[in-house]
Amino acid sequence: MWWKNVPTFRWAIPLFLLVGIWLLPCPEGLTPQAWHMFAIFVATIIGILCSPMPSGALLFIALALTALSGTAKIGIVLSGFSSSTVWLIFCAYVLSAGFVSSGLGRRVAFSLLSKFGGSALGIAYSLGVADLLMASAMPSVTARGGGIIMPVVKSINLVMDSGPGEKGKRIGDYLMMTCFQFTPITGACFLTGMAASSLCPALAAENFGVEITWTQWFQASCVPALLCFVVMPLLSLVVMRPQLRRTPQAKQMGHDELAKMGPMSRQEKLIAVGFIGALIGWGTSILTGLDGTAVGIGLIAFLFLTGAVSWNEVLSNRSTWDTVIWFGAIISLATALSKLGFITWMSARIGVYFENTDWLIALVVLGAIYVYLHYLFATCAAHVVALYVPFAAIVIGAGAPALLTALLFAFWTNYMWGLTEYGSGPGPLYFGQGYFERPRFYSLCLMFVTFSLVLSTVSGLVWCKFIGLY
Repeated sequence: MWWKNVPTFRWAIPLFLLVGIWLLPCPEGLTPQAWHMFAIFVATIIGILCSPMPSGALLFIALALTALSGTAKIGIVLSGFSSSTVWLIFCAYVLSAGFVSSGLGRRVAFSLLSKFGGSALGIAYSLGVADLLMASAMPSVTARGGGIIMPVVKSINLVMDSGPGEKGKRIGDYLMMTCFQFTPITGACFLTGMAASSLCPALAAENFGVEITWTQWFQASCVPALLCFVVMPLLSLVVMRPQLRRTPQAKQMGHDELAKMGPMSRQEKLIAVGFIGALIGWGTSILTGLDGTAVGIGLIAFLFLTGAVSWNEVLSNRSTWDTVIWFGAIISLATALSKLGFITWMSARIGVYFENTDWLIALVVLGAIYVYLHYLFATCAAHVVALYVPFAAIVIGAGAPALLTALLFAFWTNYMWGLTEYGSGPGPLYFGQGYFERPRFYSLCLMFVTFSLVLSTVSGLVWCKFIGLY
């Protein structure tokens, strides 16, 4: 059977925690159901990290245990699958599938390269802009960063004779590291920029009573994220010091690849129309009153009606359905934990240590801890579910504005995964190209993520004050 090939400890650790916490006396101020829900939640998160089986299957087991044990009613157990955020992400995944299958993503990248690829900095910015454009409606950072941008970077390095090793100093090291660090920044710009960070609005609404719309997210994030977007490649240029500063070959490569692709296909044009229409719909929702998820559903209806994306293509896209399942299940578990009163209880206990602390200090300290704890996580989803609500609740308890806190922790959720090669989908793809030894890779990533964290936090606080969020 399948479990014979799974090391015992992968099951033993989450099961030990589940039984151990379940059997401990219920702390004062909690109901037994809340304590048992905590046991299920902790065991599930550790199970995701230990990976005895795929996360989606593991989460279904957690939902079954929650319902069958009487810990929570079935309506709560399945509540996450009715979350509008889940289906907004589903819509964005359908659009991103069209970006990849039609070749529109590659066309955008090569088009920008042909215009701005005359220098190392120009190549970096052109690929960054391509990433940024796709991030607005492409929540899969693996598909965006690893599936579209990284192969283009690899091709450029090949043309520049800048493979791994000593030749990487020519331009390869610079482009690999810079483009790897671009994707967390571009993801922070949009609610739909990364699947895991899109959990944050649902969790914030459930636990703090604040609504974060697509437009509101972009309004708050655009200045701090774009500052990081502009400055980070310049810092990378100083640190990495590529030998090739002028790169006419890359510009020519962009022209050549576009020529090979020929004119835009019908599918590409339809994907482009749908993409632009979705951006307009999301960007003007504050004026039209249209819900962001309603716009997304209208988008995929257009794509299906025109044949730009087929239903069979969506059915065959495993990552789309996997995301819907684990996303909905995670929200269900987090909702149950909140509704049973555990988050309020825990926040009050931990908040005692910050009750005499200025909320700004609490925000900065816990924000930094939140980001750097990602060294302990292999997925952003597990990190968000485990720490987003408790950390944000403590800061809010110290007196910080709820909306500001919810937004900042959501933005930090993007920056944090650039710390390691195992903390995100694109990480193994970039690191696996062989341009960096692990110690150098980690030290560079730590420096760039710290830079983004500091710059985005300082500018974000100033900008959010300017636009009246607090």
